[in-house]
Amino acid sequence: MDLKVLDYLTEGIIFITPDKKIGYINKTASKTIKKQIGDDCFGLFSTCKTNCPLEKYKDKEFETINQFDVSLSCCEKTVCHTITPIFENGKFIGLIEEFKDSSKITKYINELKEQKEFTEAILDSVIDAIIVIDGEGNIIHYNEVAKRILCKEIDTIEGFNIEILLGISINQLPEEGEREDIDIETPAYGKIKVSMLTTSLKNKKGKLISFYILPECMINKEAKSRIITKNTKFMSVLEMAKTVADTTANVLIEGETGTGKNVLAKYIHMLSSRRDKPFIKLNCAAIPETLLESELFGYMKGAFTGAFKDKPGKVELADGGTLFLDEIGDMPLYLQSKLLHLIQEKEFERIGDIKTRKANIRIISATNKNLKELVKKGLFREDLYYRLKVIHLVVPPLRERKEDIPLLVNYFLKKFSEEYNKKVKGVSPKAMKLLLDYDYPGNIRELENIIERAIIICDKKYIEIDHLPEEVKNFAKNEVLKENSYLNYNEEAERIREVLKQTKGNKSLAAKLLGIHRTTLWRKIKE
Repeated sequence: MDLKVLDYLTEGIIFITPDKKIGYINKTASKTIKKQIGDDCFGLFSTCKTNCPLEKYKDKEFETINQFDVSLSCCEKTVCHTITPIFENGKFIGLIEEFKDSSKITKYINELKEQKEFTEAILDSVIDAIIVIDGEGNIIHYNEVAKRILCKEIDTIEGFNIEILLGISINQLPEEGEREDIDIETPAYGKIKVSMLTTSLKNKKGKLISFYILPECMINKEAKSRIITKNTKFMSVLEMAKTVADTTANVLIEGETGTGKNVLAKYIHMLSSRRDKPFIKLNCAAIPETLLESELFGYMKGAFTGAFKDKPGKVELADGGTLFLDEIGDMPLYLQSKLLHLIQEKEFERIGDIKTRKANIRIISATNKNLKELVKKGLFREDLYYRLKVIHLVVPPLRERKEDIPLLVNYFLKKFSEEYNKKVKGVSPKAMKLLLDYDYPGNIRELENIIERAIIICDKKYIEIDHLPEEVKNFAKNEVLKENSYLNYNEEAERIREVLKQTKGNKSLAAKLLGIHRTTLWRKIKE
């Protein structure tokens, strides 16, 4: 056989003699490793330095060796490497070594590994529990949140069926693309309610399931109040609320209007040992100052004009339970001293009564004002401030809880669709983008009103941009205009600086070059 034909192969071919010399080398190999016939073979490949294949064959180990990702000693390349022993009349006469550049394959594999590690890092960083199941409901992938919720006692949940870890079958999963609140039963937490969303995989052979636990509590037998969030900041507030709920400590809740301070107050009440006792609310801003004291402490018959019979106040009605003082920042100073006495002495008198009554209440107060600033201005008593603020909770505004917007939209969508007997399935991507971009000065209350309005006027399956109010639609445009205005202002300022530099500070000449009046230039320089 004419060995020159081997020079046309893209693979490198080398024949190694028993005395560790190159007996033959084709052009591809010679060009790659810079060796010729007669040269020593030692160290051609990274594996040869520590484990010479010739030694193996001297010991009559005659198997062909296939190696992947082997480095060449002469350059920064990796190759697929095959070593085959050659025999003649039963006698070992040498080795044929074949190699092919695998650098691109190795790079691709490394990139896949990095991508897998990157994907896993992302999955482990999200707050939602995520599991991927096959067509039979067996878990084939998961993130750490899912493992922690489903079964934190074992090393892996891969291979387990969702019926074991979630207590539901694959047929009981929510309809694809529609988030639904369902009950699951896990080994770690028992029966819990979660908000779940399922998505089919591209190969249609499995599903991706994401879910998070819904903190919820019963307000009474007929209704319940639920706090929907996966925002880390707000979840830490809820954790603190759980920790202090079963104490008698007073709680001050601060937050903007519409953030759900009253819902949080009910949440604390229902987690406390007072849950079976009254939860009484008094809005200090909604009642005239002249009537606020009588509403809070009650009055006796004849105490003032119109007091035709005895009436208990909110303090008495809340006996054994929780008194929620909303908008506490609007309470007048004269009444603050009486509230302080109630907190310190746990007693009070009705208006027009000489009898002192005992009060067994827990006070939760809330405000959208900065009480600390009111204290500095002399509008709120400092001693009362600290008495109310034994536990201080701050509810973040909705603009800082963007990840909660789709969840809240889905909740209000379901609520108002049922209320108005509509069959609205969801929100279009474009409309959802506007809802996500909007800053919600009215917070959750404003979002609720937006969705209610959209449901009422929507005559389609999905809420579209046209169903949203003008302030939501115009918000993104106004933000762009502000940004452009800012950019234009900066560009103009930079242009003026450049021209003044060229004219060495001559403003008259600079104004001519800029094409504006001299007084206009002076005004812009001052700005």
